[in-house]
Amino acid sequence: MLSFKKIIYGVFSLISACSFSPLYTDQNSAKLAGQISIQKPHTQNEFVFYSHLIDRFNESGDKYILNYTVSTSKEDRALNLDGVVHRIEIFGSVKFSLKDSISGLELLSDKEEMYLSYSNFGSTAAVLNAERTTNKQLVVLLADKVADRVSIVIVEKGL
Repeated sequence: MLSFKKIIYGVFSLISACSFSPLYTDQNSAKLAGQISIQKPHTQNEFVFYSHLIDRFNESGDKYILNYTVSTSKEDRALNLDGVVHRIEIFGSVKFSLKDSISGLELLSDKEEMYLSYSNFGSTAAVLNAERTTNKQLVVLLADKVADRVSIVIVEKGL
């Protein structure tokens, strides 16, 4: 009689072999490299966003056009009884659209949002460094989300 562990391992091996293919393969990366023209940055947040997208999709292309708008805002969180702020939350959002450059057809238009927070406790230099680092991490995470969405749309549609 089969043991319970063998049955579980057998079920997991059958589930894992369900013919999903990974998005980040050499073939898909080569397909996306150099095909996307990314809007030039105007602000520091947009520069970080742009730089991260360039790392994912290479310098420029002519098949697709990616436009975006990055915005961030800060809000006080975690007040103590004296009214002193101990954490600050940075909320970030990016509106983006992917268009086919030849036909002008919009393939994807959406918005991604997320937030991160940092401690407002410590020296002025430590707090400023925490704010800069958290802001950069937030924009990089937004860029990753947009890059994933764009990659999925292009690979799914076989474009």
